[in-house]
Amino acid sequence: MSTLHPATPSADGSSAGRAAAERITDAARRLVRSEDLEEALSVAAASIGEVLAGEALLRVTTSQHDLYAGASGPVPPSAIAAAFRTALEASHSHDSDVVLVSRGEHAVCRVCVPVATRTPGPVELTFAELLLHSLVQAVDRIVTVDRFRQSEANLERAVESHRLVGQAMGILIERHRIVSEEAFDILRRASQDNNVKLREVAMRVIESGSEPDDVV
Repeated sequence: MSTLHPATPSADGSSAGRAAAERITDAARRLVRSEDLEEALSVAAASIGEVLAGEALLRVTTSQHDLYAGASGPVPPSAIAAAFRTALEASHSHDSDVVLVSRGEHAVCRVCVPVATRTPGPVELTFAELLLHSLVQAVDRIVTVDRFRQSEANLERAVESHRLVGQAMGILIERHRIVSEEAFDILRRASQDNNVKLREVAMRVIESGSEPDDVV
């Protein structure tokens, strides 16, 4: 069993060859534009399986995900035959399988396709490699967007916490005729003494109008 390396495409001027190239190009474009990880996995598995005339099984590994998928979408590792799981986990292959690997900035994508009838030619292998590379690009982009959204959500929470603490401080300043540093210290002590987040203490003061020590 061997891992196949990038092949040099040969010319295929037939109408069938051109039609296949158009389908694969369209699939690659869909992958590049995809914003949904499950959709990208399904498109890649179906298209690579079509190119290599077999049922493609994918493994995608990132810092956040370790997924297996076929043309119908993600599948649990327990549903995969041991031989294919070994091929995808260790990049090992045997004579009846094609195993390809592509690496991106955030992801490693592997595909295993049992080849039942004939060994794929250089054109088919090149198309399959193009699709797998497009999948890696899609996963890299999706992971980057997810991280940005998470960072954005964290920033929004921080801004909201700042607003709530400011409001609670305003209530205490007006009630006790104290300065802002003293108001913040009252909130902070109530948070630390009762092991309640400062944001939560501030929210309770705003909602109830009570003193910080009375709401924790």
